[in-house]
Parts: sequence; structure tokens; C-alpha cells
Amino acid sequence: ESVEDALSAAGSVAETPRTVKEGTPTAWVWFGRESRFALDDVRSAVTTTMPGHHRIKAGDRAASAAVDFVEAVCEGGDGFPFEAVTRQFGPTAGDRVAIDHGKPDGRCIRLGRGEVVEYDPEGTVRIEREMSPGGSYDALGVERRAGDVARTKLTEGKWWYPTVYRSAEGDVRGTYVNVCTPVEIFPSAVRYVDLHVDVVKHGDGTVERVDDDELDAAVDAGDVPEKLAEKARSVAGAVESAL
Repeated sequence: ESVEDALSAAGSVAETPRTVKEGTPTAWVWFGRESRFALDDVRSAVTTTMPGHHRIKAGDRAASAAVDFVEAVCEGGDGFPFEAVTRQFGPTAGDRVAIDHGKPDGRCIRLGRGEVVEYDPEGTVRIEREMSPGGSYDALGVERRAGDVARTKLTEGKWWYPTVYRSAEGDVRGTYVNVCTPVEIFPSAVRYVDLHVDVVKHGDGTVERVDDDELDAAVDAGDVPEKLAEKARSVAGAVESAL
């Protein structure tokens, strides 16, 4: 079909032309550098805005994401911007992270990897790990069985964290509270240094403080300063009372 035939056919349609929908005027505006900085001034009156906000965002998608990150960090004030950092780099719900269990003598023991099943932008993640059978849980004296699940709650900056062990049926087998240097939640691993003394809560509800002797030995060996040891004992005492 030729163009002429198509135009002729279109002109022969019986329907009278009409307005189908009232449109809205659209204009494409080319913003220059001065305009972008003027928009920065307007935006900064209502929210955190870094210098060159619109200029940088106009350059590249990755640069735009970087601007969002910087501004989110600046909004945090004096506190650590946990939400901004984890939203940008992880971990958040669904991510897999390792638990790196440091020792005062310099060793690092990886306790395994688990899935972040809960994420709180205020600074907390819950990691769930499926346990392999064999042996027993440290200080709890309970056999480790197939299907057992460990759920660990870790909060950025805290001097302790709890792990609750449950059976495949969901029954609590025991709770282990590790006392450590302040927890750091990195994108691929949670890190801290274990301070030996810990608190456990058995399945029957009995609470027990353990491994004070190991902390004392670490102090004698020069691996843990006495001031840090006192902090660890204080934290353990508070946890023991709370449980």
C-alpha cells in the first residue's frame, strides 16, 4: 500500500474528529549549571543536600546513588549511620553473612554463615543457621541434632549477643549469650573479639555464668587488659541478672 492510498483511506473514515482526552502541556527544559545549583539551594531549605546535588546526579546513575548515600550519612548526626550504610552495602534481609569470632590471642574462628531473616534499620540483624549434627553445644551440655536451628541477634555496638538454639520442632534447647567487644556488622561478616566470659540459659530455665577462669587466664597472659576484663565481667553480670 502506497502512502497516498493510506492517506486517502484515512480521510474516508466516517467518524468526525473529536477530543479523546485533554492532555497536559509538556516542556523539556535544559538546565544549566547555575540552574542546578539554584535548585540545590531550594532543596537544602527542606532536607540535607550536599553541594552539587543536582549537578552530580545528572552525570551518572552510580553517581546519583553515591549522592543519596552521602546525604543519608550526613543526616545521621553524631551516631553511626547504620541504615544508610547497610541499605547501600548490606547486609539486609535475605543476605548471607558469616560470624567471625575473634579471640584475644589473635585467632579468628568463623562460626559459619547464615541468612539474615530479620533486619532493623536501627542497628540489629537476626541471623539464622541450620546446625549440623554431632557433638554438643558449648556450656549448654546439650546434644547437637540434625534439624537444629541457631538464631543469633546481633546489634551494632553492643558488648554481647544472644544465640537461641531450637530443635526441628521449634522447642528451645538453650540460649548462649556471648560477651565480646562491640559488635560490628559488615556487608559479608559480623565481627567482634570474644572476651571469654559468657552466660547461658538452659532449656529448663537455669541461668549460669561460665568461663570466668578463661578470662582470668587471658588477663594473666597479657591478651586482655584488666580494664577490658572488668568491662566484660560487668556486662556478664548485667546479662546474668536480666536472664
